[in-house]
Amino acid sequence: MKLVSVAEMKQIEQQAVAAGVSNEQMMRRAGAGVGQWISEMYLEEDPQTVIGLIGKGNNGGDGLLALHFLLGKGWRAVAVLVGRSESDSLVREFQTAGGEIVSAPAPAALAHFQQPEFAQAILLDAVLGTGIKLPLREEVSQLLHSAAAVFDGHEVIALDCPSGVDCDSGAAAEEILPATATLCIEAVKQGLVQEPAARYVGELAVIPLDLPAEKQEDEPKKFVVSEEWVQARLPHRSAFSHKGTFGKVMVIGGSVNYCGAPVMAGNAAYRVGTGLVTLAVPQTVAGWMASSNPEITWLILDEMDGVIAENAAALIRERATDYSCLAIGPGIGREETTAAFLTDILLPDQAKKRAQTGFVKSAATRNAPEVTWPGIVLDADGLRWLAEQGNWAGRVNASLVLTPHPGEMAALTGLSIAEIQSRRLTVASEFAQKWGQVVVLKGAFTVVAAPDGRAGVIPVATSALAKAGSGDVLSGMIAGLLAQGMECFEAAVCGAWIHARCGELAEEWTGAAASVLASDLIDCIPEVLQMIQ
Repeated sequence: MKLVSVAEMKQIEQQAVAAGVSNEQMMRRAGAGVGQWISEMYLEEDPQTVIGLIGKGNNGGDGLLALHFLLGKGWRAVAVLVGRSESDSLVREFQTAGGEIVSAPAPAALAHFQQPEFAQAILLDAVLGTGIKLPLREEVSQLLHSAAAVFDGHEVIALDCPSGVDCDSGAAAEEILPATATLCIEAVKQGLVQEPAARYVGELAVIPLDLPAEKQEDEPKKFVVSEEWVQARLPHRSAFSHKGTFGKVMVIGGSVNYCGAPVMAGNAAYRVGTGLVTLAVPQTVAGWMASSNPEITWLILDEMDGVIAENAAALIRERATDYSCLAIGPGIGREETTAAFLTDILLPDQAKKRAQTGFVKSAATRNAPEVTWPGIVLDADGLRWLAEQGNWAGRVNASLVLTPHPGEMAALTGLSIAEIQSRRLTVASEFAQKWGQVVVLKGAFTVVAAPDGRAGVIPVATSALAKAGSGDVLSGMIAGLLAQGMECFEAAVCGAWIHARCGELAEEWTGAAASVLASDLIDCIPEVLQMIQ
């Protein structure tokens, strides 16, 4: 589903007009598409009644035409005109077809719809479109406030956006009508996947306008990720394959205080299809966790007091080229010797300078050979370490997938968490391009951004994922897909989408989002993959 700003949507419409598609044609296509979606979704409703709150702009025109379409399907349709004249041609067309009109009601007049005959009615919100700016006018504010009370418990379908949403910033009026579903015309508007508006949109669907193909992108750069998108990109599994076909993942992490994190990442990598997973961990972690999964192989790293020691970097450089992907960070900790280990791996120029000035005791760093690293997923305290390195973007000699939550993103960027959360798509995209790396900004409506301007938004928000270890599972999933030959951005998008869907499924399985554990997400991976194959 294409994701656009309000200005970009206007440009799409202008290009369509230049290509010979009139505004009236686009409006009629939108109305018919909305009506068709409602008629199919609520096919079994009895009685089939729809009430439309119809504004005076193009959004209201789309709504009237949707009501008209539903009349033709045998529905009872009532249009509540909000600032729209009864002499309007579309209103007369609707009335002639048998539609009912309630004109310019005072908010109290909506109480009429509390009668039993409207108890099961569907409400179509077509008052305000994508161009509005907050705050709302007093009369509209009062009407929406009354409608929220009168239609409490009804299915509410928002046309293009819930009335009262700024479709660029995601700001939302207090009087907004929460939607069961939002039917976006041609493309999803970017504010709908931004807090706080994202709380009110319900299910997102796109009503296509069938615009001329030559004016449309083959692959939109910004989009809301769908099941079909993920399904089309997951690795094909031939019956004539072997474990080497599906790559090898090395998870580097673990410490005396965080033994389980690398195990969860490794298990997740296996569950998305990786052929072989190795955990590169301190001896302490391996001793405690070796029986956790018999399929996992182990690489024992030098340690200091239960954490990865600096001189373990030599063994990683030696073995790394045997692997298709590295996941660095789950449970790794923030001790000084581990930070030096990360510097030796990811910032070799800095490590060698330290060695030459006498800060490194071993000659291994001074004489370390250049390594062509596979793709690396960097997570958890690996990100905290990275945030402390000045001007790291031009010096890291590997392709990274960075997976920060908002707090880690604040450390990496210097921005406040509030600023990041208010502009998630923009911030993720800006820094992916600045750093030249893929960024996965975790949270409600996770954003995945690439250096080339591509960005995907995962349309899921669930507290089931707000649990320790959830990020380790995501890192393992992305690493597992990378190991199977996927490109960094697509692996990150697919991993984030599957992870989010696992959160929803685990919530259904446990019966409560609060009860979901990170290990439950891993258990749900096979079912999610089965659903989309």
